[in-house]
Amino acid sequence: MALRSLPSPRPRRPLLRRAAGLLGTAVLTLAGTLTAAAPAHADFGSGYHDPITATKPLTRPDTRSCTVEVMHDREFRNGYGNPPDTPYTTSVTPPADCAGPWSAVVLDLHGQVAGRQFDRIFSARIGGVQVLLSSTPEPSQDGIQWNVERDLTRYAPLFAAGPQPFSLDLANVTDATYTGVYKLSASLTFYTADDRWPAAHGADQVLTTGAFSLTQAAPASTGDVTFPRNLERLTAELYARGGGACEEFAYAAAPDAFVAANPSIGACGKGPFRELRLTVDGRVAGAVWPYPVIYTGGWDPLLWRPVPGVFAFDLPAYRLDLTPYVGLLLDGRPHRLGVTVNATEAQSNDVWTGQLNLFAEVDHGTARTSGQLTDYRVAPEAAVTTRLADHGGGSGSGDWTVTAARHDLARGWVQTSHGRITTEVRDDLAFSSAQQLRDSGNDVTLHNDADLTRATSTWGGGPHRTTTVHEGEPLDVTYKVSRDAAGNTDQNTAMNLGYHRAATTATGGHVTERSTVDHTLRPTARRHDGDRTVRTGSSTEDYRSTGPDGPYHRTLAFVDGWPAP
Repeated sequence: MALRSLPSPRPRRPLLRRAAGLLGTAVLTLAGTLTAAAPAHADFGSGYHDPITATKPLTRPDTRSCTVEVMHDREFRNGYGNPPDTPYTTSVTPPADCAGPWSAVVLDLHGQVAGRQFDRIFSARIGGVQVLLSSTPEPSQDGIQWNVERDLTRYAPLFAAGPQPFSLDLANVTDATYTGVYKLSASLTFYTADDRWPAAHGADQVLTTGAFSLTQAAPASTGDVTFPRNLERLTAELYARGGGACEEFAYAAAPDAFVAANPSIGACGKGPFRELRLTVDGRVAGAVWPYPVIYTGGWDPLLWRPVPGVFAFDLPAYRLDLTPYVGLLLDGRPHRLGVTVNATEAQSNDVWTGQLNLFAEVDHGTARTSGQLTDYRVAPEAAVTTRLADHGGGSGSGDWTVTAARHDLARGWVQTSHGRITTEVRDDLAFSSAQQLRDSGNDVTLHNDADLTRATSTWGGGPHRTTTVHEGEPLDVTYKVSRDAAGNTDQNTAMNLGYHRAATTATGGHVTERSTVDHTLRPTARRHDGDRTVRTGSSTEDYRSTGPDGPYHRTLAFVDGWPAP
């Protein structure tokens, strides 16, 4: 998705969580100095540049197209009213003038907001299937506008089935202080196919187990799905995000032992590692380690004006290849698919929400396939190691390193009309988090990284084919609040966020496809109060990619909400 910008409604968060004046409390308290500044339009005067990102826009076919508007200037004021004004629901029908199959289907959204408001999470669903998970920017007094484009081509089977319900869920809250009303419009564009832009190849059916909500008290959610008896390939897609005063910032949480030894600072526990496991009939079939998404109110809103954090307007839909398990799903009976989380905070508003979608490809040459899972070496949970140095005395100071690893393999075959196809999926995942916390959370250094390699190989019915995807997800944070003898306070925040991806496909031992993404964002923010008032922020974003459409590169630099001179 490109920011030209918008998951289940965001749980209501305590207003204190983003309130000012938390100096001297822990960075991970209920309110949290992670969000030490309330959304205040005065920080850069009454306005700043509309949200913008350096990420690559979608490549759209130049074929004949038809656009269907599904929502026009819909206002979201109070998602907790009686009745609430969310979700917005309607139906969408592909236009007869652009009947499928399609080369592409794109969702375009336009948003605008003015005044004062928190960032809000929202989602879009079509036919009950989640197709978008995003968040809103925080506004200026004068107002901002933003756009998002989302490639929905892989959900084309939903549209091919006829009219579908459409819903967009955005739970906003307005009052005398938080005045910003989010106004959104949405449309779907269907692109016809031709020789140059052929119909997209994808799944034959898109299924879902529905939305889930995971807490420490209820860490698992399951749903029953019946699969086609001629199933050949199966891919899972998981939308997920942590919400609440602690789980939104799980990547910066402290080990439980440190929390217990330093109760006065109110730090969030369970450590910085989160793992969402996908199960098939109770068997762990894969794991997702969520990206540390930071929204436009996170840590300090000045960091994100106007460039949002990596994936803030495009929360990832994590994909897992379940084809090795197809042989277990061909009996025409319901099978239980589940999602579980390894550990979460027990606070009442901390939760992981999302939805599991399933993309089924069938063998059109036979009414029934058969298969078998032949090799299964998937760990029930990641191996996690924690090393903690507590500086003692309840001082609120300590160092810790948390590492996690997975090395999984699953292999299975499916007997199809075009031969026996064997699929092997290997996952080699590594995570590390090194944190230093001083002065009860007023001095924080954080260095996280995830190194994720997933490889899928197939053979039989054609040449051996291997697709390998390697992802790197670094996050560095320095945060410090100081107070001098005169009572002046100074708060400085600096970050380095990244997402790096390299994907290759080898056929018959020769690399036939290759693509890369290198995305980095370096924002800073400073607040000084006392003898003078300073509110300043800057950001530099660099995005590079290669692939079938050729190379792309863009760099943005902003100071105090406007392009750097």
